[in-house]
Amino acid sequence: MPGELSRRSFLKIVAVTSAAATGCTEPPTRELMPYVIPDENIIPGVPNFYATMCRECPAGCGVVARVREGRVIKLEGNPQDPISAGALCARGQAALQGLYNPDRLVTPQQRGSDGALSPITWEVGLQTLAQRLHAAAAAGTNRVAFIGPSSGPTLDRIVERWLQVWGSNRRLHYEALDEDAARAAAELCFGRGDLPVYQLDAAEVVLSFGADFLETWRSPVELTRQYAAFRKPRLGSNGIMLGHAVYVGPRFGLTAAKCDEWISVRPGAEALVALGVLHAVAHGGLARADIDTDRLKHFTDGYEPAAVSQRTGVPAARIHSMAESFGRATGAVALAGTADGATHVVTSILNAATGNLGKTVRFLDGAPPAPSSRHEMVKALLDDMRRGAIDVLVVHGANPAFTLPGFNDAVSRVPFVVWSDGVPDETAALAHLLLPCHHSLETWSDAAPRAGVTLLGQPAMQPVFPTLPLGDILLASVHAAGVSADALSSENTQAAVETTWRELHTQKREARSFDDFWRQARETGGVFTPAPVATVALRSEALAAALDLPNERSGLTLAAFPHIFLYDGRGADKPWLQEIPEPVAQLVWDTWADIHPTTAQHLGVAEGDILEIRSSQARIEVPAHLSAHVQADTLSVPFGQGHSAYGRYAADRGANPWQVLPFGTHVVEVEVRKTGGQRTLVGPLGLPNMLGRPIVEAISLDDLRRGVAPPEHGPQVPEPYEMRAKHLYPNHQWGMTIDLNTCTGCSACVAACYAENNVPVVGKQEVARGHIMSWIRIERFVPTEPDAPQLYMMPMLCQQCDHAPCESVCPVYASSHTDEGLNAQVYNRCIGTRYCNNNCPYKVRRFNWFKPEWPAPSHLQLNPDVTARGAGVMEKCTFCIQRIRATEMDAKADGRPVRDGEIVPACAQACPAQAITFGDMKDTDSAMMQRRADNGLRGYRALEDLNTQPAIVYLRDIYRRREES
Repeated sequence: MPGELSRRSFLKIVAVTSAAATGCTEPPTRELMPYVIPDENIIPGVPNFYATMCRECPAGCGVVARVREGRVIKLEGNPQDPISAGALCARGQAALQGLYNPDRLVTPQQRGSDGALSPITWEVGLQTLAQRLHAAAAAGTNRVAFIGPSSGPTLDRIVERWLQVWGSNRRLHYEALDEDAARAAAELCFGRGDLPVYQLDAAEVVLSFGADFLETWRSPVELTRQYAAFRKPRLGSNGIMLGHAVYVGPRFGLTAAKCDEWISVRPGAEALVALGVLHAVAHGGLARADIDTDRLKHFTDGYEPAAVSQRTGVPAARIHSMAESFGRATGAVALAGTADGATHVVTSILNAATGNLGKTVRFLDGAPPAPSSRHEMVKALLDDMRRGAIDVLVVHGANPAFTLPGFNDAVSRVPFVVWSDGVPDETAALAHLLLPCHHSLETWSDAAPRAGVTLLGQPAMQPVFPTLPLGDILLASVHAAGVSADALSSENTQAAVETTWRELHTQKREARSFDDFWRQARETGGVFTPAPVATVALRSEALAAALDLPNERSGLTLAAFPHIFLYDGRGADKPWLQEIPEPVAQLVWDTWADIHPTTAQHLGVAEGDILEIRSSQARIEVPAHLSAHVQADTLSVPFGQGHSAYGRYAADRGANPWQVLPFGTHVVEVEVRKTGGQRTLVGPLGLPNMLGRPIVEAISLDDLRRGVAPPEHGPQVPEPYEMRAKHLYPNHQWGMTIDLNTCTGCSACVAACYAENNVPVVGKQEVARGHIMSWIRIERFVPTEPDAPQLYMMPMLCQQCDHAPCESVCPVYASSHTDEGLNAQVYNRCIGTRYCNNNCPYKVRRFNWFKPEWPAPSHLQLNPDVTARGAGVMEKCTFCIQRIRATEMDAKADGRPVRDGEIVPACAQACPAQAITFGDMKDTDSAMMQRRADNGLRGYRALEDLNTQPAIVYLRDIYRRREES
């Protein structure tokens, strides 16, 4: 029909113009999902939820996956799980980016004689593996080895029985950040093969000797929740009381920042300070009556506080003070996070001697067997690899080529190496056969992180790529070899998991049928039962043991630590974790070496100078970051970067500290020299202090007890003249209360906002230009006054001002005020003048300078309830308005009002510390308003003197004055 408009063309035009009218800035999709034969389990637009578990670290948190149209779009903590209790850290939120990583291996690959990899079919890959395994088994026993962390009862059993088929028992449970020293101490002191569970919320005093329990140590989500309760002001015999925490270590990280005091010591001196405290407890009459005091005193001979002070520089009075508060507290706990065993032994004795076993330090009956291999086993396997005693090595879930010194040399002597995982890493670069594995969200699995907690992992979606579960790969290799294996009778991983849970059903002597038990386990994410606390006493052998104290160092020392987001390096392939600033240093996309200004002056080092750090092992090059947050003569370097492979987001960024460290320690003496190069370290942080502005406020514990409000900042502002009519809110006026004393700065809220609201990453270069897109940031200011918290920290997001400066300057009314008190941002009205950003005193708006990139299949993680913004648009937080509208529509359909607590924004839902409360300001009985009322003296609004009238009320941080500490 030339010259005429066909019906099809007309419908195309109508579709495009309708999309534009509703705010879409992207062209219509070309990938459609027709529901000609609809899936009975999928209702378009309605999410499904699947309980499963997180595998991003060994803590073992239960999670709930939100699934839309067959794809996971968000992860939250499982409220049924006693470990996560409904919260999730930034690493757990970013597990989605591992699922949809564009660099995941899609098909099996085999390395040819020329060293190049070429794709092969699954049939060829499994047949090749089977042939190699068969030949290795024929050559003798223990010629096959498997390296990887514990993957839960079912998969661990499959691996062990699979090895038995090939005549081997060489199973190495390998974690780069292991608990070898802690397990050895538990064995020596208490005769236990498991580790204790800590109850910080049952303590009055916490002493941390290098344990970063708010960052990466043990179970940070659970410990953050406990620490928030520990720091909550409560009534005691002397009025309002607050938990007292001290951090001893060479680095001022996030955990040290949130403690009352940081005691700076050289790396390795933590054990000496702990011995000084124990000596003061023993000689000060603070030990329990059932402790052999004479033996305890003999154990601490030579470690009097005065002697320890001379060796560490910590004042003897401070050591006595720690011992006094620790010994007289009704509940106290000492934590050890170093890699040396002495600190763990001393803290274990300290906890036992002061009567805290069974109270704040609990061993549980029925604890699962320890899933980690001791250092001797690691060394023995490397020795066998070097002497050619291993013919086939399979690596899964670990990257020993990146984290294990000596592995690269040893693996070169292994004839056949198999790597099976997601994104090819440094270990994959050394392998002969690469077999891509399912992500944990695509497969069946289980875990037993502690007594009373058994997690069930179920696939939340169909596999993104044609990969296989590890269990299926191992089972298929046996079948391909034609070997009869009664111990591996399960057809696949799913059947093996179900078999394990049938056994669990029998062990628990459940009255209900297995089908009911299995259904409930899938619904709740596992089985959670209270575990009885074991009766444990300090063994006499502990007080007779000779301590192997770390060598006292006098030269420059490198102290490496796990990055709060990148951990041991496994998080580096996730761009959210690369772009969220490390909370204290506020740096992104790089490695750095914290160096004290006096040390830098001695070495002639300036900010950004590239340093060559050399140990007896190797050398790395790292830019210097001058900071008073590190002990003098110590270089503090985070793990995580320095990958030569591991995908586009990780490769060729920063340096790898594992290279310069001897096996089993994170501390080494080094030589340092300037290379002459320079690299600018990038972060979004502006000024390091507030310049007297009321941004982050605090109140001393003494003032809180006396009911004295902090002095107001600046001159008194007269009652302003209102230029505009007052806003009327007929139904709701949404607001937030954020407790800065509870908030730890962990940035879980930042990661949750990225995931929920389709916030793009921009990369290091754009962050350097100020183009970071996160809708929430963790403000960090260094105090300039002597009487203040150790560090000012706060989450800063759109304040939803009642007198919003952004609204009055927008020429197209894209910034508008809703009848529920929100500063709305209408994307399809925005023309990019950026007047709103210029007028916003909180600087919480972000401008899209470029069209965001979502390399396939990462676009599948986008939340369909939130518009994906294009270039030229200003964007910001609106309290997750999509969640508000969805709940309001559900309530309206049910013919009822919205219930308090029914709407939870992503930031509040993720927060392990429960620092953020959301609710209706018109409802004075809401939990959010009650939190304000219960803490009236602490409440304030940021930059309140500007009369913007924010909807967010912050509760002041509480600190102890120096004399109170």
